[in-house]
Amino acid sequence: MGRGPRFWFPLALLGFAQLGTASVRLMSTRGPARRLWDFGDYSPNYARLEFRASDDFHVFDPALPSELMWLVALGVAILGTAVWYGVTRRPARIGWYVLGTVGALLAVPLLDLVGSWQFRIGDGLRGPLLATIGLLVLAAYERSVFVLLTAGAFAVVAVVLLPDTAGVLLSAAVLLAAAFAALLRHRPDTAADTH
Repeated sequence: MGRGPRFWFPLALLGFAQLGTASVRLMSTRGPARRLWDFGDYSPNYARLEFRASDDFHVFDPALPSELMWLVALGVAILGTAVWYGVTRRPARIGWYVLGTVGALLAVPLLDLVGSWQFRIGDGLRGPLLATIGLLVLAAYERSVFVLLTAGAFAVVAVVLLPDTAGVLLSAAVLLAAAFAALLRHRPDTAADTH
């Protein structure tokens, strides 16, 4: 698999998970509108025009909370990252590795509850904050300044500037650009070098 940076995969996975989250969020806001008009006093032609005009009107469907979508995206990113590092690094102690993965998966909803109840952080900010913490853990694990800078750019876009759907899309673009840059920095001729 080469000796290049392996952190491109978690960055890309979280970016794609965010794109999925944004897609689900955008689709959930376009539900069919309730038809609230009364046909009793109007002519049949007027009712038909009213029906056609209201066909394109949509209302928000709050069936999918944004925080649940963030938790699912982070869970997918943690599980995919664990599988990726398990395959590429082949940990010596599989039991401890699996236990650490399960602990990380359980920590996400627990940290979300702490952020909600203890610190009163809003729904739109807890997910990006948890993702930023995960990126900081990845930067520490990889000892990578590049991932640290990516985490900073992610936090600025997703948490500070745009904590909404636009922020999700732009922060996903930051992660995907960073993953692509990490892949471009890894050249095949450097993978052949041995110490």
